[in-house]
Amino acid sequence: MSIILISPVGNVDSSVAVAASSLETLKGKAVGYVFNQHISALAFWRQLERVIEDRLEPRGVVKVYKSNTWAPAPASEISRIVSATDFAVVGVGA
Repeated sequence: MSIILISPVGNVDSSVAVAASSLETLKGKAVGYVFNQHISALAFWRQLERVIEDRLEPRGVVKVYKSNTWAPAPASEISRIVSATDFAVVGVGA
C-alpha cells in the first residue's frame, strides 16, 4: 500500500472580460426562437411568436424547435441562431 500526495494548489485560468453589446431597438431585427415544444406551453409560444412578429416586424426569423423535449438543442442549431439573428427568444426548458 502506498500513499499518494497531490498538491491542492491549482493554476486558475485567467479570462478577459468583454463588454456586452446591446441593441438600440429590437424592431426590424432578425429574431431567433429556441423552444422545446412542450405541450404545456405550445399555445403560449405560438401567441408569443405572433405578438413579437406583429410588434417588432423582424427582417428575418430562425426557429429551432427541439425534437426531444428533454435534450439540449444541438450546438450546430444554436450556432445557426447566433450567426443568422440579432437576438433570440429562448424559453420553456430550451
